[in-house]
Amino acid sequence: MTWLLLISSSLLLMLGVAMLVLARLEPAHIHIRDWGWSQIFLAFGLALGVALVPADTRSLHYKLQATVATACIIASLAWQLAGASHYRSRPWRWKQTAPLFVALLAVILALAIVQQRLGVVAAAAILTGGAWLAAWWLWRGGEPDERFVAACYAGLGFVHLSGPLLDPLARSPATHIVGTYVQGTLAMALILLSVRRAHREAKRMSERLRQLYEQSMQGLLVVREGQAVFANPAALAMFGFSRVEDIGAIGPLIASSDVEAARARYQRLLQERSGQIAWDGVRYRRDGSAIYLRGSSSYIEWEGGPALLVLLLDDTERQRATEALRRQALHDELTDLPNRHAALARLAELTTPGSPGLALLSADLDRFQLVNESLGHEAGDTLLQAIGARLRAALPPEAMLARLGEDQFLLLQPGVSDEAGALLAGAGLLALMNAPFKVGHRELYVHMSVGVVRFPEHGQDGASLLRAADVAMHQAKHQAGAAVVAYQPGMAASAGGLLEIEQALAAAIEQREFQLDYQPKFTAGTRRLAGFEALVRWQRPGRGRVSPADFIPAAERTGQIVALGAVVLREAAQQLRTWQQQGLAVLPVAVNVSPLQFEDAGFADWLLGLVRAHGLDPALIEVEITETAAMTHLDGVLPQLARLREAGVGVAFDDFGTGQSSLTLLRRLPISTLKLDRSMVDPLPEPSAGAVVHAACVVAQALGLAVVAEGVETEVQAAEVERLGCTHLQGWLLGRPLAADVAGALLGVPSAGH
Repeated sequence: MTWLLLISSSLLLMLGVAMLVLARLEPAHIHIRDWGWSQIFLAFGLALGVALVPADTRSLHYKLQATVATACIIASLAWQLAGASHYRSRPWRWKQTAPLFVALLAVILALAIVQQRLGVVAAAAILTGGAWLAAWWLWRGGEPDERFVAACYAGLGFVHLSGPLLDPLARSPATHIVGTYVQGTLAMALILLSVRRAHREAKRMSERLRQLYEQSMQGLLVVREGQAVFANPAALAMFGFSRVEDIGAIGPLIASSDVEAARARYQRLLQERSGQIAWDGVRYRRDGSAIYLRGSSSYIEWEGGPALLVLLLDDTERQRATEALRRQALHDELTDLPNRHAALARLAELTTPGSPGLALLSADLDRFQLVNESLGHEAGDTLLQAIGARLRAALPPEAMLARLGEDQFLLLQPGVSDEAGALLAGAGLLALMNAPFKVGHRELYVHMSVGVVRFPEHGQDGASLLRAADVAMHQAKHQAGAAVVAYQPGMAASAGGLLEIEQALAAAIEQREFQLDYQPKFTAGTRRLAGFEALVRWQRPGRGRVSPADFIPAAERTGQIVALGAVVLREAAQQLRTWQQQGLAVLPVAVNVSPLQFEDAGFADWLLGLVRAHGLDPALIEVEITETAAMTHLDGVLPQLARLREAGVGVAFDDFGTGQSSLTLLRRLPISTLKLDRSMVDPLPEPSAGAVVHAACVVAQALGLAVVAEGVETEVQAAEVERLGCTHLQGWLLGRPLAADVAGALLGVPSAGH
């Protein structure tokens, strides 16, 4: 009997150890480990408590061994229930359950001290209850194999219960023989149940992984010795194959520029046998078309040998979108030429310290706005496209042509280091414009103004070179026709001065830095004072006087001439009012008016209101408008001049002889005075010049107009214009521009001469 029990205990111990080994292989299945320890503790409990029990039940040895055996049996019960709980995914907390089992052990030992039979009965009852509880957990909702194990647990409970029933000390041979078979069967069933569950979990996980890699948009490719040995559907679709066997060697799929990098990655991962390397680049499909992939390569073991696992993501569309955005950022949409950003980037590359020289040409179309206004913007766009195409086709490969803006192009010509070569490149651009451009059913001739700079002479970086090229280009625009101008250092200072004046004008108008000088006009023959022309002067604090030749064009370019003209008219009206209050014999004052002022439909009414507000006779104010301005803005100027003449304001036609006015225009304009430009007076007394002046005077006399000869600087000129028919004289011979107080002194002289 003893040997039978020891064999049974040894069998349970081996089964328990086998389950622990299985648990090491399947660490995720905690119940295997629990049941393994349960079998081991049960084996020790049976061996110490039954097979090897001392004969003397009253000895201390017996009591200690019985205590250890009972503790092993209770521990077996605890691990048994823990395994069943973990198998059913029920919560099991050792911190809460361990005290309970210690208490059960204490109860059994306490009863055994009172009476050994009571301890045996208590232990049998506890073991029976634990076995049936485990059976209940496994039976409820279980599959057939799980219910078989549950039946074994239930049978084990009956075996535990039969012990004290058949023998007071549970030593009945029948109990131990039946228990050995039931316990052995249970142990084997637990192993099989655990293996089957592990197999099911592995199969379920494998199925999930299969679904993941089959349905994943990310390609999976396994490469071994340069051959593709596995590819998921996404990878096959990326490369255009239907089977992995069709792929074969992956070398032909890699762009030639990436072959060395791919080989280096492969060798590195095989040597290190760990890590992960990310990469991206061009690969080729089965049909030869290119795709752009982002990937990650890592080392794996595949069928017992080293291999690479390559994760692939088709990034072709995003790459195309990125390239499109990059191209859009660096190219002009209309002409498909590089834009300013691309030109600056290229300049940055070519202007690093030590770089060879280059020429930079800024080319602007002349009068391009006229094309847009006359033919429409579509025609203008077509013309720009044609110009860009012609220039690009004719330039050498190393040159870069860019479009900077509306009608401005930029040419980078590397290798040109001298001024002669740069000017020759500019002349080449102009020559390309000689042939007309076909725009719709029209042929348009186009001219350019080109500014030329060189690196490193005129700038050390792209921004400074562009500024210098623009300055030179604007200088070229001031020349007649198409022109090429090489940059000179003084140009920047001149342009900077113009900009500085333009920026200072508004503040100067606001702070009343302008004043008026008055140049006298005299009656022909008698040389009596007949009036004044108000001339605006700018006295800049700390800078001195600024020439009208500088600030008047700047005011016209910026539109500030309107505000400046209003200042001049107010100052002139105030001065007339002051002279009246001083009791002087006030004479008319002429004021130059810009055509931009006439663009305000209410200008005439505003001027008449100004005259009334100062209590002046309208005849004391005369407005002067240039011949060119009158012709250019005739529709806006004509009705307002008529309004002023009706009110008694004098109107002078200034700088006559510099434009292309006709006799019809003189008849249409409501003017009172014709002012001959100094260019008509300077040649006098040449007969041909005299004939022109005489003709103008005859026309003016026929139209009832006064004629003022400007720029009279010699007595010979004065006598000649008087003889030819001019009614008034103005010039330095008779009187230079005067300050207001000096001019007022002339008004106090009843018979003012020179």
